[in-house]
Amino acid sequence: MCVRNSLVTLVTMLVLGLVACDSGPVAPPEGADRAPTFDVDGALSYDLRAFDVPAEMGSYTSAFGNNSFGTIVGNYAAVDGNAHGFIFRHGRFIDVTVPGSGGFDRGSLADVNEFGVAVGGFSDADDISHTYLRGPLGHITVLPLRAPDARSSEGYGINNCGAIVGNFVDAAGVRHGFIWRLGQYTTFDPPGAVSTRLNAINDRDEIAGQYTDASAHVHGFILRDGNLQAIVYPGAVSTRASSINNRGQITGFYNNADGVWHGFVYSDGQFMPIDFPGSFNTVALGINDWGMFVGTYDDFSRGFVATPRRF
Repeated sequence: MCVRNSLVTLVTMLVLGLVACDSGPVAPPEGADRAPTFDVDGALSYDLRAFDVPAEMGSYTSAFGNNSFGTIVGNYAAVDGNAHGFIFRHGRFIDVTVPGSGGFDRGSLADVNEFGVAVGGFSDADDISHTYLRGPLGHITVLPLRAPDARSSEGYGINNCGAIVGNFVDAAGVRHGFIWRLGQYTTFDPPGAVSTRLNAINDRDEIAGQYTDASAHVHGFILRDGNLQAIVYPGAVSTRASSINNRGQITGFYNNADGVWHGFVYSDGQFMPIDFPGSFNTVALGINDWGMFVGTYDDFSRGFVATPRRF
């Protein structure tokens, strides 16, 4: 278990120069469209705002992760025709690319912890995906592949003790979940999985993920102390658990038989559907400890930020 306020952890991060002076709460850039506030089944009300990189940077913004200090990370289609990562902090966007990247993905970011350390993936000139970390001061560290013969590795979640989760593809083309902790990999696949993806890890080492079964159905889950808890939206064909915060709140998305994606928040045993007003599909991704979450809509072409109006 990660002790979030551990003095040892804080001192270590300070020594490594990893602590950033983030300030918040999060505020979308000036001029962002504001969607009307709405209630979900009379329960929790959210203020949803569109969230996009400036036009001079590119388009097709997707917000994947956010921390409690107002930092948001994700990716977008840059004007050079490739996917770049971004960090939104202190009211401005920072473009992120990894030196040595050579494929289409030049440095997408998937999550960011409270210290401002972000995790993501990039592809090299041979189109092999690699997991990397970006410190708040811009230092980039590339993790080794899960195995010498692995075809790819992508990191999706990071907690405040530096544990990372994601997936890798082995030599046979099978996708497995991984946990990286203290320089060591652990592989995890739920029973019956033919493909696994671990999306997020909180400071209690609770992991949000998804797996595909032999019938091509996708199942969301939370892994707690080695035990699987299914996260299945009622009536859905497929469910994906995207993120989990330290309060145990979960974001994700699901689809019915029509194939349309809908976002959700799972809190205190209840699902709350989330659809960005006017969109034709919605995907809810990262959630911070305040219950603010980010995502994307209209086929990953627009980003959004959702702020709870009451707790």
